[in-house]
Amino acid sequence: MKEIEKDPKETNREYALRAIKENIINLSLVPGSMISEQEIASDLNLSRTPVHEAIQELSKIKVIEVYPQKGSRVSLIDMDLIDESVFIRSTLESAITGQACKNATEEDIKNLQENISLQEFYNSKGNTDKILELDNKFHEIFYKITNRMQCFYMVKMVSIHYDRYRKLKLVTRDRLGIIEDHKAILKAFEEKNVKKAKELSIKHLQQLHIDEQDIRLKYPAYFKN
Repeated sequence: MKEIEKDPKETNREYALRAIKENIINLSLVPGSMISEQEIASDLNLSRTPVHEAIQELSKIKVIEVYPQKGSRVSLIDMDLIDESVFIRSTLESAITGQACKNATEEDIKNLQENISLQEFYNSKGNTDKILELDNKFHEIFYKITNRMQCFYMVKMVSIHYDRYRKLKLVTRDRLGIIEDHKAILKAFEEKNVKKAKELSIKHLQQLHIDEQDIRLKYPAYFKN
């Protein structure tokens, strides 16, 4: 388990859920690996109860498989679940992006510019964890502009299947393409070109199967089928 700092405002259950989820996304808990409630509780300095509750919650979205009296396993990557995650996110985020492009202030544009600058910096360092984090924050700005944060939290939860696949893509493929996509979306925002922003957003999110064969060849044990 990669160490995740607890936010003072978080309950133990919220912390356990976030820590386990982030470790699954960053592949510290690899697909197919068995996990122990007691070991995770010890790693997080928690009792077993919040860890148990977090694992049960993650099992509902099929990212963890629970075997009664045997333990739990991190689910293998299922492309069908990823396709569904992308469908939900791209359908919702197309509308969010269009509205955000229309409403974005100079300050919002500045925040997007700074985010991309940081993506370029961490790309030069090869830090895929930070790039994934900044990628998510880039899109989160759209939800903040439109005051649709409940939508963001809903999408964030169902996107866990997609997010760990994105992590593999960041490790396997040229990351500059992702950053260039963000630059193109930013340009559409600067030009207040709502139609272009929506089109670019959909294209960016739906590049799901690009490099899939290379990723599967490199990490065959991670995939369900």
